[in-house]
Amino acid sequence: MSDTARSRAILATASRLFAEKGYGNATTSEIARAAGVAEGTIYHHFGSKDGIFLTIFDETIEGYLAGIEELLARGATGRETLSALTRFQFDYVSRHSERYLILLRDFPADLTAGPLAEGSPQKKKLDRITELFRRVLARGKADGTLHLPFPVRDTAEILRGSFYGAIRLKMTGLIRAPLPRLARMLESYWMEALAPQHPAESPRGVPGG
Repeated sequence: MSDTARSRAILATASRLFAEKGYGNATTSEIARAAGVAEGTIYHHFGSKDGIFLTIFDETIEGYLAGIEELLARGATGRETLSALTRFQFDYVSRHSERYLILLRDFPADLTAGPLAEGSPQKKKLDRITELFRRVLARGKADGTLHLPFPVRDTAEILRGSFYGAIRLKMTGLIRAPLPRLARMLESYWMEALAPQHPAESPRGVPGG
């Protein structure tokens, strides 16, 4: 087995065990046995169990960022891009549900003071998500397809938070609606909340009375 194959086997096995048992309950020796490698191989490739988790985090977030950047590159209106972004997010979670369960349920608390501290590569990736949301909204504000009554960045953070909150509740079993329905619901709420505003019409249909 090549080094690359060993690394992928460890990641796949660790993802499965973290999802099934919880990050804190899966040991490196257990991961090594299930992956068919020596425990020392895990430390050689990842340094520690936290290193495995961070690799899962990096790969998952990088794929997510690449997907949003691809949507922005298409040059559609802000409203069209936001609609596509909503659908993409839920599709991406569906395709990587095991990893998202781990990231949203089991994040090791010790990493928040280290790899996720301000200025770290992982923290920069998380900040990049908000920046991409902001760009989508700024495009819609500029082309008139979205109405933003609050600052663009604040709105980006709220939208991002509502998505992650819904996904976390779904992943932990507190929301029963299936992901496709949840996606349609959130898209509908976002589109309605940010729909362009039109002047009030008089009973005769004359804008503004």
